Amino acid sequence: MLDVDKIEEKDFSEIKLWFFKENVRISQAKQELEEERRAFEREKKKAMWELKKKKAEEDLASERLKRDLDLFDKKVEVLNRELRQLASERQRFEREKAVFQENRVQKQTQALTPKLFFKGVDNELALKKRYRDLTKIFHPDNLNGDTDTLKYINKEYNALKKLYSS
Repeated sequence: MLDVDKIEEKDFSEIKLWFFKENVRISQAKQELEEERRAFEREKKKAMWELKKKKAEEDLASERLKRDLDLFDKKVEVLNRELRQLASERQRFEREKAVFQENRVQKQTQALTPKLFFKGVDNELALKKRYRDLTKIFHPDNLNGDTDTLKYINKEYNALKKLYSS
């Protein structure tokens, strides 16, 4: 250690100057550190604010996604329910269609069954032969001919012709 009593005035003023310069340097370093600390605090606040903002955006997006998923699930549920309903309605329609077609076929076969003049006819060739024979008998130009009877024969013949030709 230095003995303060033995230091000369010149050395003492150098030491004082050194202490002064060191004190100024430390003060400047302290100010720079304080400025850096303030800048760091500002950056920290800014980063925290941005982090909060991003977190809020993320929460909002997450909530929106959750709502969208719930809505999607509800839409899928509605579509599935409607699809099942459409399937049951289609089955019902097919049953009604089959019943309708069966009734229609029954009505057609009832309407097309030989009534009076074409009994026993079961093919197109026999139908034509019987028609020619009947027209010879019931033609209005014949002695026993009748217009109304011939109209009825023609109607029955045309119906049976459609049945055998299809």
